[in-house]
Amino acid sequence: EDLYIQPAKFRAQFAADVPAARAATMAATQRPVTMAALQEPSGVASWKTLPSYMIYGSADRNIPAAAMKFMAERAHARKTVELPGASHALMVSQPGPVATLIEEAAQAK
Repeated sequence: EDLYIQPAKFRAQFAADVPAARAATMAATQRPVTMAALQEPSGVASWKTLPSYMIYGSADRNIPAAAMKFMAERAHARKTVELPGASHALMVSQPGPVATLIEEAAQAK
């Protein structure tokens, strides 16, 4: 079974801080996720053996900020960044901080 966000609800649910026209394009071109992908066990958690970094939005309506913070703490993230007001689509709405954290993680030893 394929799951997707209804286009009329997409911006509010997934990309509230993305300009309306861009969010509409994202809604129209979203790829569904299968129910199985959300239910299958993932196996060994990579955060147990690899350094972790976390960036998330305080206004994420898909994964609550409190859950993201908990996961970052559980993984002993080397760095955690919470972007005030950012949605789940923060890689679109806040590309600068996302790229900066990726570069920092890539250069870490």
